[in-house]
Amino acid sequence: MKVQDRFSIVLVEPRYDGNIGSVARVMKNFGFNKLVLVRPPKIGSEARKNSMHAMEILGKSDVYKSFGEAIEDFDFVVGTTAKVAGDGNKLRTPVYVEELSVALDTKGKIALVFGREDYGLLNEELELCDMLVTIPANYEYPTLNLAHSVGIVLYEVSRQANKETNKKKKFRMLSKIEKDTLLRFYDGFVEKMLDYDFEINLAKRTFRSIVGRAFISGREAKTMTGVFRRGKEKAK
Repeated sequence: MKVQDRFSIVLVEPRYDGNIGSVARVMKNFGFNKLVLVRPPKIGSEARKNSMHAMEILGKSDVYKSFGEAIEDFDFVVGTTAKVAGDGNKLRTPVYVEELSVALDTKGKIALVFGREDYGLLNEELELCDMLVTIPANYEYPTLNLAHSVGIVLYEVSRQANKETNKKKKFRMLSKIEKDTLLRFYDGFVEKMLDYDFEINLAKRTFRSIVGRAFISGREAKTMTGVFRRGKEKAK
């Protein structure tokens, strides 16, 4: 099962059907397809227009009359808020969105909950959430467009979900022996191609700087070593 299949996006009393369509579109962008609506407006032409190629998400969305009913079957519920309070109000002390790794570590079905466009989630709704996250924004105007908020959260979920996969696919860094071999063949190539000592020394220093910053893989180093070796032979 894909990580995206474990998540549902829950919109609580969205006011405008166009926003629902925009949310469906951004869900499609990141590979999420489960949309839950709590007391939504009638889905009309604006929703269909804004959803673009995500009409199937709108068509398969689940609709509930109450928030409690909507999250009843979820194992972990993540609420979102733009309002951040001090320690005195635990309901308004969220973590930043990058800490959603806690949700990813949770087994089962996960709900990502987004409140009303004008005043978000109520305190009684926040009490039903297992975790509360916020997106760091300008404190003078912290409330984001609904679809933008969903997009940022889904990006973060997708990014973190791909971390382990990317680590497994990460290339093998070149060893010291491979690095020394690459530099030796490059130096030989440069010495054959350039005439003046200052040019040769500059080229050597520049290439060493590039290799140091580029995190070259062993495979890449092997390829470049072969190129410089053949280039040196041809330059003879």
